[in-house]
Amino acid sequence: MHRTTRIKITELNPHLMCALCGGYFIDATTIVECLHSFCKTCIVHYLETNKYCPMCDVQVHKTRPLLSIRSDKTLQDIVYKLVPGLFKDEMKRRRDFYAAYPLADVPNGSNEDRGEVSEQEKGNLTDDETVSLSIEFYEGIRDENRGTVENGNTEKDKKNSMRFLRCPAAMTIMHLAKFLRNKMDVPTKYKVEVLYEDEPLKEYYTLMDITYIYPWRRNGPLPLKYRVQPACKRLKLSSQPPNSECTNTSGASECESVSDKAHSPATLPATTSSSLPSPVTPSHGSPSSNITTKMQNCS
Repeated sequence: MHRTTRIKITELNPHLMCALCGGYFIDATTIVECLHSFCKTCIVHYLETNKYCPMCDVQVHKTRPLLSIRSDKTLQDIVYKLVPGLFKDEMKRRRDFYAAYPLADVPNGSNEDRGEVSEQEKGNLTDDETVSLSIEFYEGIRDENRGTVENGNTEKDKKNSMRFLRCPAAMTIMHLAKFLRNKMDVPTKYKVEVLYEDEPLKEYYTLMDITYIYPWRRNGPLPLKYRVQPACKRLKLSSQPPNSECTNTSGASECESVSDKAHSPATLPATTSSSLPSPVTPSHGSPSSNITTKMQNCS
């Protein structure tokens, strides 16, 4: 599976910024005819004197252009999640405005319109925030069911094995796995894997990424699990001399395998004297004697 590509927020700015004011979308509003989006106050003020889209010149409406614009909550939520601190600053500006002008308060307005919604209630998270999480050992569905039937103490065991942590939202799963490894003295031949429910998490995920990807609504600690598995071993090729007669590519040497085959009844020929000529006895210490000795060892 390919690694997720991370891009800079500046590369997404053309899709997140209003063409009229040059800032990020606030109360994003989309024109129905062409699907171009703008800030609500910007497009409403623009359509008071114009009836065409400011980007593509498509006619919005002949007489009542405000009927052809719609609030885009999905786009606004994306902007708030991608731009750090934007939601917090906007809520503060609204609270300051209504504090300075109490008569301007809209009776039927929502809490978000008045700036009374916090980032925690909205579900937005920033890098400098702290996330409360719970971590416990992952037993698996089968093990949980078996433990419930055998002793009936599964819930009690879970509470005893669960630990609680407070970590920065920018911390990655890789750092959390390293913390667990050092805390439990896990040998290097094993790997520590962090999961959300039954799904393993990528090492480059941050806690903030997890809160956006998975359905966690801050009604409790972020529930995470971990498991310890044998690490994948890389095969190492044993170094052999280039002119060696026997090669070793497995656990047992090829010389031993050849000798086993030679002494096997199925592969043993009827007579060996007719298959190979008898070598001439060489003089002691000659190079040919060394070669003959190697051949005899391999046979």
